[in-house]
Amino acid sequence: AEYGDIKLASFSHITSAPAIILPIEELISECHDRGVMVLIDGAHAIGQIPINVTALNPDFYVTNGHKWLYSPKGSAIFWVREDRQSLIYPTVISNLGQGSTKFQLEFSWLGTADFSAYLSVGAALDFRDRFGDEAIMNYMHNLAVAGGNLLVELWNTELLVDSSMIGAMVNVRIPTNDSVKASSLGLMLLEQYNTFIPIFPVQDGWYTRVSAQIFNELSDFWYVGEAVLTLSLI
Repeated sequence: AEYGDIKLASFSHITSAPAIILPIEELISECHDRGVMVLIDGAHAIGQIPINVTALNPDFYVTNGHKWLYSPKGSAIFWVREDRQSLIYPTVISNLGQGSTKFQLEFSWLGTADFSAYLSVGAALDFRDRFGDEAIMNYMHNLAVAGGNLLVELWNTELLVDSSMIGAMVNVRIPTNDSVKASSLGLMLLEQYNTFIPIFPVQDGWYTRVSAQIFNELSDFWYVGEAVLTLSLI
């Protein structure tokens, strides 16, 4: 077959820099039509956008809780579709696990470890329930959109993609094409303004990815926007 040498394709649900929500439902479907398994890297997805893994129907899905779910590093989810579970084995083999399937038995006990990160996920979910999961995601998305538009107006630049392709991270072109200035901007912001944003090149320009969290407000975008403008003119 034309695609016989390709066994597995991997896509990000939300890319990192620049931050863009990929059309993974379509990508998964296209790959499955060609007999290719799919692994989705959802590191930035859980807590930032709604996820229905069974509806998406990848073969494998991984995601981290410490980025947007509010649980600490080390808390993560590894989802394997039932018909693919026979392909996956843990790195540590044990016979002390519990569960109704071989997959559960093998993965439920991997030896002595610090389980506090896993146990904290319940508290993170309780915290989100206080405000409402949908309300949190809507607030972050709306702030990212409004903040991105504010920076575009302040810097007289442009967004990389429209609001339908972002969650809570917005990509904005910075007001300089000077590679030396652009590459040093992040460190200068940290040292002089006690804040940080990643700076990266995209084709013929330099962009930043600004994240909107529930503890942020529009004034934070204004603060970093004025700081970048000042440093770009030095």
